[in-house]
Amino acid sequence: MPSYDFEVDLESLVAAAKGTAETVQLFKDKDVEDLVPSEDDLGSDVVWDAVDEFKDRWERGMNNLVEDIQEAAGRLTKIASNYAKFDADGKAKLAAVAGDLRGFRLMGQ
Repeated sequence: MPSYDFEVDLESLVAAAKGTAETVQLFKDKDVEDLVPSEDDLGSDVVWDAVDEFKDRWERGMNNLVEDIQEAAGRLTKIASNYAKFDADGKAKLAAVAGDLRGFRLMGQ
């Protein structure tokens, strides 16, 4: 028989999944382009070329990071769901056993 001697802080796990998903949304709401000065703001083609290249690299990196964080959020959500189901199934089985035990009489009583 397998041993289930472990403890999971389900509330913290759900909060982590929610926080991770909210972080992804923050990155989706703001684009890197919104954070970088425009070509007109800089007034120099040379400076703009450098800033534009930096912006493109930054954006690719952020997009990759957001994809990874989104994957982590999905996995955390699935893990929290699995533990919640495991907990609910365990409670149902224990309730059934408790109901069965109520029908037994102790010897000598």
